[in-house]
Amino acid sequence: MKNVIRKSFSLVTAATLTLSIGLANANDDSFKNMPELVADDRNEATTLNASTSMKCYVDTAAFDHFSNGFCFAASWNRTTTAVFRIDGGPSTNFRIYWSDSRCSQTSKTCMLPISWYQRINLSADILDLSNGTFSSASATAMYEGLH
Repeated sequence: MKNVIRKSFSLVTAATLTLSIGLANANDDSFKNMPELVADDRNEATTLNASTSMKCYVDTAAFDHFSNGFCFAASWNRTTTAVFRIDGGPSTNFRIYWSDSRCSQTSKTCMLPISWYQRINLSADILDLSNGTFSSASATAMYEGLH
């Protein structure tokens, strides 16, 4: 007997994609009227873009460089700035939903104050407005004090 693969995609939230794949016998009546791809008409994001990442650095007097996913620095200054940047994804026509509301939805860079012995976990969902696809990225910045 021939097996038939039916796929249905359902977007639960802007950041969660549920993929259901059912296997059935070709003679099974319950799958005869099921369409190959079920998409809702709300024009929501439907796929993940794996080429997007987030980099960061903690600003110090040294020459700082972006690190993928995690960054760390130690300094005598009690406070400084953690800089986060999204690499990849759409270059224009996008909206970013950052986990911190101080970050702009229209910029791929976010700068946040960071203090001694603080950790900042930042994540973002990037929506490509031209085709409805989205991707997610995150990074962690840590800052330690020198005495």
